[in-house]
Amino acid sequence: MQSCIISFLIVLLDVITGKGFKRTFPKFSALHWRGIRMAFIIQSAVSVTIVVGGFILQRYVADYRLIAGYYYLFGIIVLLYFPKSVFVSFMFADWVFFKIRRWYRLRTSDLFCRSRFTVSKCGFWTGIVMMGLFVWGIFFGRYNFTIDQVEISAESLPVEFNGYKIIQISDIHAGSFAGSTKRFQKAIDMINHQSPDLIVFTGDMVNNFADEAIPLTPVFSQLDACDGKFAVLGNHDYGGYTYWDTPADSMANHDALKNAIERMGFVILNNQSITITRCDSACIALIGTENWGVEERHPKQADLNKAMESIHDIPFKVLLAHNPLFWPKEVEGKTDIALTLAGHTHGMQMGVKLGKRRYSPAMFKFLHWGGLYQTGKQYLYVNRGLGVIAFPGRIGMSPEITLITLWKEKY
Repeated sequence: MQSCIISFLIVLLDVITGKGFKRTFPKFSALHWRGIRMAFIIQSAVSVTIVVGGFILQRYVADYRLIAGYYYLFGIIVLLYFPKSVFVSFMFADWVFFKIRRWYRLRTSDLFCRSRFTVSKCGFWTGIVMMGLFVWGIFFGRYNFTIDQVEISAESLPVEFNGYKIIQISDIHAGSFAGSTKRFQKAIDMINHQSPDLIVFTGDMVNNFADEAIPLTPVFSQLDACDGKFAVLGNHDYGGYTYWDTPADSMANHDALKNAIERMGFVILNNQSITITRCDSACIALIGTENWGVEERHPKQADLNKAMESIHDIPFKVLLAHNPLFWPKEVEGKTDIALTLAGHTHGMQMGVKLGKRRYSPAMFKFLHWGGLYQTGKQYLYVNRGLGVIAFPGRIGMSPEITLITLWKEKY
């Protein structure tokens, strides 16, 4: 059903865009209309084929390299049709402007008197610029790793942990890179250069298959922190986005993925906790829960009570939970967990930063989609992810390495 809806929207968008282009640029269209029309027909046919084939491919094909290739094709569709949707929006605004001017006989500037389709032309060139941004995002933006530095102050933090540094990474989605690991070396070097006390990974190592993680093992094994590396699993790590012949196959894939993550040097905290000690007596607790999702294919296996059984008396607690929805549902105002680290949203891999604030389409889907949030003495940080999924690029939403520094007091 989803593929049918998307296919219909693609064809509809091409029909509207084609007619709008003809009206906006009548002289050019009159000379080249046959070629333009054929280009639109070919685009529609190829795009619909990619969409329908992609839905089948992701469900029934177990070769992650083929799926990664499909993501690049899907990226081309986004590259073409997102700017078209912008052009159509400007065309609609142009039509509304024309109707208002006609109905109320408003006087307009000479600019709008000379051209009926000035707004539409602005939309066309805006779409061209956006195509350039998408090209940059696919070939360069997805590898533009950045370190975001965050400071957390908490009275419950033992003074021995003042200045404690945690590196958080999330959402690698190894399969989207088709086994290529060269680019990730830059991120590994950036992390180790920070000399972190602790490294945590908050889920979605792969898209579906354990094999995706194998090429990354020698690279991510280089990560080093004096108090170790810890991980939790994300919704994609349970293999719920493909069909398995038997439940046993799904379980075997899941176990193989956990083994691959452990070979990278991570300790997986599946509804478990550990304590980190300084000076023989000062402790903080690190808690990890399994995935907690809201969709049927997103397993809801988090058990926070089980994970916290042995650490209730430790005053400062850090929770690793892949889905940020877990924080308002199970943590905020319900526990004494000081800091929760999550991922999952990717910031939808596109957005814009204005001053100190970021804006993204993710804000319309997620209440907590990226960055630091605070309620009273409790904090949530949502990492924007290190990899990509579906759209093979990032625009204004760089892949993120988070450096979190804990303070009881700053000297």
